[in-house]
Amino acid sequence: MKIVTLTALLWLIFSNIAGAQTTVVGYSAVTSVFLPFWIGKEAGLYKKEGLDVQLVYIASSTTMAQAMFAREVAISTVNSGSVVSSGLQGGDLVLMGAVMNAAAFYIMTRPEIANVQDLTGKKIGVTRLGSSSDFAIREYLQKHKLQPNRDVNIVQVGGMPELAAALNNGSISAAPLSSPSSHVAQQKGNRVIANLADEGIYFVIAGLTTSRRYLREHRNEAKAFLRAFGRATHSMFQQRDEAKRILTKYARIDDPGMLDGSLKYAHDFTEKIPLVKREGVQVVLDQEAAKNAQAREFSAEQFYDNSLVQELVNEGFYKALWGK
Repeated sequence: MKIVTLTALLWLIFSNIAGAQTTVVGYSAVTSVFLPFWIGKEAGLYKKEGLDVQLVYIASSTTMAQAMFAREVAISTVNSGSVVSSGLQGGDLVLMGAVMNAAAFYIMTRPEIANVQDLTGKKIGVTRLGSSSDFAIREYLQKHKLQPNRDVNIVQVGGMPELAAALNNGSISAAPLSSPSSHVAQQKGNRVIANLADEGIYFVIAGLTTSRRYLREHRNEAKAFLRAFGRATHSMFQQRDEAKRILTKYARIDDPGMLDGSLKYAHDFTEKIPLVKREGVQVVLDQEAAKNAQAREFSAEQFYDNSLVQELVNEGFYKALWGK
């Protein structure tokens, strides 16, 4: 696993002769829902599709989007929030699939916080402003009649491990956490006050995102990646022991309870057929329209393209994997 800064990423890509043929694929958090990316690498599924994939970890979707704008990353987990924001500014990022269509976070708080109303006047941490964690907590707070920056203070902290650490040491009172960081925080006595999957908050929290230019110029490679990703997702469900071995390697966890919980989290929220749900994009567009009149001129369909996944559906690819 590599943690890569934007300045180092260009050097990474061109530091060897094979760089020009390498497909750089980025993931923005160390969490079990990204297991299919890691399985694809470890099981040689990308190579079987003729792809030389370089995986890179760049914390948060907003930072990842910058790397994609610079064409340093071809495919990534950038969420619908960053895709819509970039599109409103003339960018060409597009969701060609969705790892998850729901805001799959646990809202975790310090032990003294009993419910959402107790967060009034408190400090809440997110990975980065504009990230999926930021979007999700804002939707949750507004649903419960709390206004960010008026009733609560939202601050950016870093990646998921840093969020859990900040919650543990009391520098923040709450945070939206994903597994395994949520397990770490809970072991320290923090509590879960909400599971956003139960809150009806749609959001493509983890996309299969690329650029429209890449889709035009490398459509066959993009489709090959989706096939490899589909097989990796199937493996995650069917080969639990191997999935946990790979999760241990990339997330650096070996606690049996944490591994089981992390794998369950991935199974609960990962899409078996990664079609983008319109609602997960529309909710972002609605939020943008409240502060930017220009957003009202756009439709949700302008930010996603399900055509490649639909081709695979029509070809029977997913039916062959899942049997239905």
